[in-house]
Amino acid sequence: MKLKLKLSQSNRFSNLLTLAFLAFSMLLISSCSDDDEDGMDNEIPESNIVELAEGTTDLNTLFTALSEFPDLVAALSDETASYTVFAPTNQAFATLLDVLGYDDLNDVPSDLLKEVLQYHVIGGSALRSTDLSDGQTANTLLDGETVTVSINGTNVMINMSNVITPNVEANNGIVHVIDAVLAPSFLVTEDIVQIASAALDLNILVSALSKFDDLVASLSDNTGTFTVFAPTDQAFASLLGVVGQVELDDIPEDVLKRILQYHVVSGTAAKSSDLTDGQSIPTLLADESVTVTISGSNVQIDDANVTSPNIEAVNGIIHVVDAVLVPSLEASIVNTVVEPAYFNKDFTILTEAVVTAGLLGTLIDSQSQLTVFAPTNDAFAAADIMSLDGLTADDLIPILQYHVLGSEVKKDDLPATGSAVSTLNGDFFLSINNDGVFINGLTEVVATDIDVDNGVVHVIDRTLLPASKNVVEIAVGLSEATEGAEFTQLVGALTYVSENGGTNLVSLLSSTDEDGTSAPFTIFAPTDSAFFRLYEAANVTDLNGLATALGVATVEAVLTYHVIGDARVFSADLPNLSSTTVNTLGGSITLDLSSLTITDTDAALEVGTSDATITSTDVLGTNGVIHVIDEVILP
Repeated sequence: MKLKLKLSQSNRFSNLLTLAFLAFSMLLISSCSDDDEDGMDNEIPESNIVELAEGTTDLNTLFTALSEFPDLVAALSDETASYTVFAPTNQAFATLLDVLGYDDLNDVPSDLLKEVLQYHVIGGSALRSTDLSDGQTANTLLDGETVTVSINGTNVMINMSNVITPNVEANNGIVHVIDAVLAPSFLVTEDIVQIASAALDLNILVSALSKFDDLVASLSDNTGTFTVFAPTDQAFASLLGVVGQVELDDIPEDVLKRILQYHVVSGTAAKSSDLTDGQSIPTLLADESVTVTISGSNVQIDDANVTSPNIEAVNGIIHVVDAVLVPSLEASIVNTVVEPAYFNKDFTILTEAVVTAGLLGTLIDSQSQLTVFAPTNDAFAAADIMSLDGLTADDLIPILQYHVLGSEVKKDDLPATGSAVSTLNGDFFLSINNDGVFINGLTEVVATDIDVDNGVVHVIDRTLLPASKNVVEIAVGLSEATEGAEFTQLVGALTYVSENGGTNLVSLLSSTDEDGTSAPFTIFAPTDSAFFRLYEAANVTDLNGLATALGVATVEAVLTYHVIGDARVFSADLPNLSSTTVNTLGGSITLDLSSLTITDTDAALEVGTSDATITSTDVLGTNGVIHVIDEVILP
């Protein structure tokens, strides 16, 4: 992989060249297939080192560079001397010129070029590969500068470059051909963050790190020591594709930080020669380690290939990898019904709820086939769940199970409108019309058929809350509330009729369809203020006065006029009605679908000039649904 560096026009040349040398160290150049192909012949003891370079096709650029300095040519031509030369290939020098934007070596300042050449030469001895040992250091012709040898099996490295052709003999020394230009220590001045920031192929990694000041501070600390496995931009793009996100900002920050920490080893600067096959290395992410796999010259970290090893920084080593490393938790979530929510910042409340409820294991089970209706953060807010503070697993489990089906059901396989759908915690009810698919009237399915290995995910815009009370219990509960009580008069009227010779409406409306009654019910429930207007029109002060004036049978007729039997009619079902005339237990009513009003004929009393308006919809009970209205409608 070729990893170029971003260079500012305002940078000093020395900084520019620093980045260039770092770029060289990120190149892996295939070794020559045989000596004839690259023009080298290991059997040329008659030639000195300069003559060898001049006569070797793949070292032409090195010879041209040496020719700029007569004293170096003289030294390396001295057949009475003994040298070891680490010789960069033409490609290594070509990359230097490409990175710097230069046409040829003449553009490189000669004093700096000479220092770099001196850094590739060891004087006084001809060291064959068998004379080198792992960890060995050797003084170069550049005063005060040493090179370090790393050996891993048959692979020999000098600093961060690979020896691709060893032991080329000259009559005054040994030449080892290397795949990258060596950078003297004074050119390695950047920390890990600075090096990553300068690399064109690490933009996304740098962007991700910038979200976390503590990580940036640590990896910029020159007193620290780190090993970083750095995924390329393409690696991050591939991860986003796998988890179904468009950009890095879609991923929740706590998840992103876990992933980044998993790429960092603290306390050691591990070169590739320090790694061993099967080695497990602890990372910054607590209790998480990466695994090293070595096969020949190929090094893998988990399932990612090291494409550019041993990039040296003042505070550690960078190995560029071709895939994002994924911690075990995140790996277990990928391609499950949890994935679309876990890796999307719009679903953080759902993810927190799943973890708090202890349902993660159930939802990532690869042997299951599930359907999840996933509420966004806004969907929780729409259901008046603003946070999970104070909620326990016992609180959350029934809610979350109400969003899960025990089999895979795609959109086109959903049952017809009006159908009950069995979840892991009871039934919810579908309303399907030209506007879309709705659950329990208020919740719309806004995205469908997100396929994963163990099922399918649909996104909803309002969190589903399973019913725990029947319609009478809901009304009673609201009538007993200390604030905002709306149905004291309705509950009182139902009780009065039930206890004074009329039909036991409390018992009837508390029944279920299993009881053989007309349940489920749809109830249009008048508020207290609606009853008070009725009392005023009837010239009475309260319910007792109304019952005395009209009689129990008439009050019962009024109440049953507000009840549809044998159906849950949700607001989302209204467009499906074949007629605006709907039969109730007390007669027919007329709905105006455009304004959600009920035509009030006021046959017995003229209560007002306006029809009854549905002010609140779809309060779900175990045996029906309640819609709140602002007028008592009269048969």
